[in-house]
Amino acid sequence: MKRSHILNFCILTLFTLLFVNDFFPHTAIAEILSQKIILLLLVVLVILQIALDHTVYQNFSTKSYLALSIYTVGLWIGLTLFGGRSQIGLSFTSPLFYLIVLLLAVDILRVHRKTKQQNTKENTAK
Repeated sequence: MKRSHILNFCILTLFTLLFVNDFFPHTAIAEILSQKIILLLLVVLVILQIALDHTVYQNFSTKSYLALSIYTVGLWIGLTLFGGRSQIGLSFTSPLFYLIVLLLAVDILRVHRKTKQQNTKENTAK
């Protein structure tokens, strides 16, 4: 398995743990790994990933970006449905939720158009 895949898996796992700790702050996981520790590890791994393989983020596909966005919103919805309540105020009644979903949709559209434009340029250059 490639090093970048392992780092990406660790980043996704820590990101998920960060969400779980926010929605369920009194669990055993939250007692062992505080949000500060998870954030520190997450920042270190992201910096390490970018430093080791910076081309991965330049070539991030639209499908990957969309999948990550859906995973994040799905995690948010799932943790809420399991009875969790966000400590930082993430909820469906908050305008922040709709703002984030709107920004994600606009950004996904931007990435899609950029990818489509690059593909068109590559095909015309051939």
